[in-house]
Amino acid sequence: MPAASPASPSYLILGAGLAGLSLADALLRRGVRDPITVADARDRFDNDRTWCFWDVHPHPYRHLISHRWPAWTIEARGAVHRQTSAGAPYCHLPADRFYADVLERLAAAPNCDLRLGTTIGPATERDGEVAVATSAGELAATRVFDALATGGPTWPTVAPVPGPGVLCQRFLGQFVETDEPAFDPTCVRLMDFDVTPNGELHFMYLLPFSATSALVEDTTIGLVGTPDDDRRAEIGRYLRERHGLAAWRVVREEASAIPMLGVASARRQSSRLIPVGTAAGAVRPSSGYAFVRTQRQVAALADRVVAGRTGAPRIGRRRDAFLDRVFLEVLQEDPAGFSPNFLRLGRHLAGDRLARFMMDAANPLDHFLLIAALPKPPFLLGAARVGRRRLAS
Repeated sequence: MPAASPASPSYLILGAGLAGLSLADALLRRGVRDPITVADARDRFDNDRTWCFWDVHPHPYRHLISHRWPAWTIEARGAVHRQTSAGAPYCHLPADRFYADVLERLAAAPNCDLRLGTTIGPATERDGEVAVATSAGELAATRVFDALATGGPTWPTVAPVPGPGVLCQRFLGQFVETDEPAFDPTCVRLMDFDVTPNGELHFMYLLPFSATSALVEDTTIGLVGTPDDDRRAEIGRYLRERHGLAAWRVVREEASAIPMLGVASARRQSSRLIPVGTAAGAVRPSSGYAFVRTQRQVAALADRVVAGRTGAPRIGRRRDAFLDRVFLEVLQEDPAGFSPNFLRLGRHLAGDRLARFMMDAANPLDHFLLIAALPKPPFLLGAARVGRRRLAS
């Protein structure tokens, strides 16, 4: 006889970052009144993330956007390709706004319990629930959602931990301020390849918040990355040589490593221990964008919870996933030589089309024009290798 399930459902969310808080908020917005516990090792919320996206899909946090840019550039030495989109601007949503907005609703919900300073251990399924060992004792629920990314109990089953030999987007960014105007506040430098070659796909990313303040990120995509001090030195060179600055102030830094790869199929995951966020494919493999994909994922997951359905929803479309795998296949073959492909997209693809592609909203014509803009031999060979692996699996 199967073990009896607990009398009423309860939900435990591991991780109080973007995915974990968004899921708790989505459950409350749908009227869930069963117990919701959110546990995280952090003991406070800082402005620790910079989330950006093209404003293509609706989501509950658009009112928190702090900056919108109608234009962006992809550029290299002597070549600047400027793209614009009035209908899908490039947006910045700071983490502190998101945290304050969501935490206020969670604090007001009598069925929601936020447990900070709680480290998470192994999870075990038993008797119709999942028990999780934590520093505050064992926590159990009928469903546990793992939003801890690489530190959670579901990650080892879906993808390798980012590190040497794993294809990742790695970056270090500095928020800088200047005394004199130095930046164009109407245009993002999405990819500037006027950087020192280092054997990987290497570019600078610049968000201009005003004429005197910006986020400048030294970014690489490859298997190894570079030391943080080398990145700081490269940012300094870039600000001096490209912006003519002799002095600036560094307000704070951000750094991360984002795996540029997919995750295992949701149908191989437990119906009671469910990954969400990075561990469930919320990061777009070919670009590293995650905010909007996370919102679409948690919305679908919350809908399933309310409907009494189990398992994790699929995120993204099959054709987008296939194109991502082809992109990464070609990139991994020669990371340092991949920049001309982005320059081609900047030159030949309209801004609206690039925005839709990056946000999983490209239509068939967008995909056709994107493929037409790229060199055929390397991408056809990459598609053939991806296809062979799919047939063999």
